[in-house]
Amino acid sequence: MENSPFSRDRVNLSASPARTTPQTQAQTDLTMEVVSTSEIQRWMSTIEQYLSEICTIASDGKLNSEQKLKISTLCRKVGNGTSEMAVQYQSLKQKAIQARILNEDLMQKCNLSDHILDLTKTIKDSSTASFADMVKKGSNDFVRPKNLNSVAIYPNNNLKSSDETKVLVQQMIRPEQEKLHIRGVRRTKNGGVIISTETKDDAEKIKHAIQQSASGLTADEPRKRKPRIVVVGVPSSLTETEVFRYIYEQNVAEKFPTISMESFMTLIKLSHKSGKKDSQTCNYVVEVPANIRKALISQSRIFINWTSCPVRDFTLVTRCFKCHQYGHAAKTCREVNSTCGHCGETGHSMSECTKKADSPKCATCSRFKKPANHKSGDAECPARKMAELRYINSIDYEGA
Repeated sequence: MENSPFSRDRVNLSASPARTTPQTQAQTDLTMEVVSTSEIQRWMSTIEQYLSEICTIASDGKLNSEQKLKISTLCRKVGNGTSEMAVQYQSLKQKAIQARILNEDLMQKCNLSDHILDLTKTIKDSSTASFADMVKKGSNDFVRPKNLNSVAIYPNNNLKSSDETKVLVQQMIRPEQEKLHIRGVRRTKNGGVIISTETKDDAEKIKHAIQQSASGLTADEPRKRKPRIVVVGVPSSLTETEVFRYIYEQNVAEKFPTISMESFMTLIKLSHKSGKKDSQTCNYVVEVPANIRKALISQSRIFINWTSCPVRDFTLVTRCFKCHQYGHAAKTCREVNSTCGHCGETGHSMSECTKKADSPKCATCSRFKKPANHKSGDAECPARKMAELRYINSIDYEGA
């Protein structure tokens, strides 16, 4: 019987399955959601059993009608079983594909989450933003807050210091008696102080009290500075006069037809330049009136001859690298001893620090007994943010 078509060696398991009836198809649809490996194994065992019976019958020699009918029935069952296995396999394969897609999607989300965490850590760990860092920004990240109500008080002569002026004012005015809400007092040039208040009425009360006294002090609204902007990538080959002329002719003249070239030259002032010494370009930091600043900032770029230069608000706050306080540079610092920018202690500079292996402590916040578990000059430093706020509020943005 080795040559018999019913021999186990000649059985082709990949033969086309028999057609399924509508009832069988309906049953298949119902079972597609409950497919499992054990079910496929059960169908495999059943098919093996049917094939074994067929081989046993065929090995008896000549077949009668009943045996032929039984073989035919068993073959149909094998076909139906194979068809059912194919359906179950397709269902299982589809589930595997869906699971793989879901897994890949979850992995992408995990990778994105890790990337966001890394980016957040990078931003948080970043040190002080340098001038070069600031001018590389693609947009203006500084939002001008609402101006505070304040009054500036100066002595009639320059003999008094700001501290002496502050003491004299505090002797003359009692906030608890006048029901004043004082937000802060800070020193300014020429021996003066600027007092910030909660309301305009509070500022007017202080101003009136000073004017009515015989203290030798004058009170007025603080004189605000012109806005400063930085023009990035100006060709170094151009002179200052040429740069200002191009700014006027290519950017200002059409927007402000009442401003002549001569008038514009008196309105714009170069604060300083920055950039590498031998570079073909440099950065211009210039003072301009509020209306011109608004017009130039709104167009994002300034056209200078054949060059298009990015323009930003310049709000970089000066920090002294001797005492690490804001508002002055090291060359004008009045402190005798240096303060370390790493450990925050006085008596040595950062280059001489013996605690560099320890976590940094902000020298500015340490001085004022505030939480200092961050780098000096860190972007999130409360002292730095306060200095930036004071600077921005000292700028004349009227009409901006």
